[in-house]
Amino acid sequence: MKRNAKQKKEAPKNGLLILGLLALYKWLQKAWAQWMSNKTKSTSKRAVTIALVIFVSLTSSYCIYLGVHAITGKSKGNAFRVTPIKRPRHLTESGAMESPLPPISKQDYRRIQKFRLYMDSLARSPSGQKYL
Repeated sequence: MKRNAKQKKEAPKNGLLILGLLALYKWLQKAWAQWMSNKTKSTSKRAVTIALVIFVSLTSSYCIYLGVHAITGKSKGNAFRVTPIKRPRHLTESGAMESPLPPISKQDYRRIQKFRLYMDSLARSPSGQKYL
């Protein structure tokens, strides 16, 4: 019973924290809007419109300049350089040591395979399981 009571008390704390943060955010938004409104109260609507038009025209012309400059590429000093990736020489090597023993012949390899099959068949047969 006490366990359930603790869980119920902890759940609203998380919700209250989120609600508190949202309320703080809303209050900050209103305070910023009020401060900006007080600062621009004395300026005329025409002056604000002219300032907005100048700001938008300057920023859009700069963006257009950047786009055209990137396409034409007249200045090579500011461009990115593409450098090829060089692979190390040892990349294709496996790192395994060569065996000092000579490779076995096909005939010996077949004999080893037959022996393994024979041992597996002994492990599966009832007479061969007696020795295990």
